[in-house]
Amino acid sequence: MEQASQEPLPPETGNPWPLFPEQPIKDPTAAGLQAVSVNDTAGFWRRTAAFIIDFILLQWTTIFFLWLGATAEDLAMAQGLSDELVESLLGWAELHTRIWSFLFLIYFSFFTWYGGRTPGKMAWGIRVVTVNGLPVSPLRAIGRTICYNLDFLTLGLGFLLAAVPPAKRALHDMIAGTVVIKVRPK
Repeated sequence: MEQASQEPLPPETGNPWPLFPEQPIKDPTAAGLQAVSVNDTAGFWRRTAAFIIDFILLQWTTIFFLWLGATAEDLAMAQGLSDELVESLLGWAELHTRIWSFLFLIYFSFFTWYGGRTPGKMAWGIRVVTVNGLPVSPLRAIGRTICYNLDFLTLGLGFLLAAVPPAKRALHDMIAGTVVIKVRPK
């Protein structure tokens, strides 16, 4: 079981995303959750488990869209379209990559903005907030999601930063000015 860090996060020296305004907290308990201190950051394994759940959900959604593409291909062939035209429209590897990238961006950006919690994060009782403890704005959520690419480009080392105390912030969190905290049900 993870133990909460008692050390405070380093102070923010300014908004790293000046175009991404922070939203004032209207009702922090509206989602039926009691927020935990920003100092009570979620650990690496909890975040990893949440990401695995989200990955599985995204993969199944992608498979669904590929199935729709295969159905469209069958319909196109039934209408007498040439194989070359169908192949140019539905290159499966390229289509999978495009669908996956689009869904990844939409999925993580939307859930991070709308409550700070993906389904995986909900399952593990964690939430994304700004370093000041405020909800994440839509533009900051998109920026944070795009910064996942830097974590992947560093061969996962950017993700491993979430295991380093006291901040426990991945590279995308540091760039976006966010932190993942534990939340408790009311």
